[in-house]
Amino acid sequence: MKSKLLIIGFILMAAVLITGCDTDFVDDIDAIQTDNYANSRLEYYYYIPATVVKDKQTPHPILVMIPSLSGRGEQFASQEFKEFARQENLIIVAPSFVYDEANWAKRQSYQYPAMWSGQALLAITSHVTEKHQVSTSKMYLFGYSAGAQFALRFCLWRPELCVACAAHAGGGTVIPEKRVNVKFFVTVGSQDSIRVDKAATFYASAQELGIDAVYKEYNIGHTLTQAQIKDSLSFFRSVK
Repeated sequence: MKSKLLIIGFILMAAVLITGCDTDFVDDIDAIQTDNYANSRLEYYYYIPATVVKDKQTPHPILVMIPSLSGRGEQFASQEFKEFARQENLIIVAPSFVYDEANWAKRQSYQYPAMWSGQALLAITSHVTEKHQVSTSKMYLFGYSAGAQFALRFCLWRPELCVACAAHAGGGTVIPEKRVNVKFFVTVGSQDSIRVDKAATFYASAQELGIDAVYKEYNIGHTLTQAQIKDSLSFFRSVK
């Protein structure tokens, strides 16, 4: 009996030693204050892998994830993205922006980062890095639906902060006005009739300006599939 207990003890100890290297990760929800009445208390989710927590001197990129309309950041940042963050040593930040009809009518909704939400994202990233004393570099953006609008517009608004953007099924027309040094992966469902033209218009405009952009249609409606996620992560890896 004692020998069996000893064996079990050794197995448990080995498991701790194997997994212990990733026990110092940060997985949390926090909030900042904004001047936008619908988002006066803007919550956000963030994830910092243990390797990044331990290496505070090296600048690490940030993966900004923006869900669909009024979506929750902690739900959008699924396990596969956390695994990607661990593999690539990057930080995930996922705001939980709240949509409001009056904001949209005034073109002050969060889908327009130049209005207020872009500064809110910058405040979030500053708060995370200062709180945990980690060093950051540039951003990768991943957005779906309303989040895709934000992602595209943010990269056009502050291209010097961005490396790449994967935007899926954006519901608003976004047209670049000048060349930016950001790589784009734009997708849409071929059955998503409302958004096909919007995605194709962004791609065509980007091509005319010499912006590095990839366009892909999937045989789906208005949804985000595992294939799109897989292709996005491959895209991000290709532009490191």
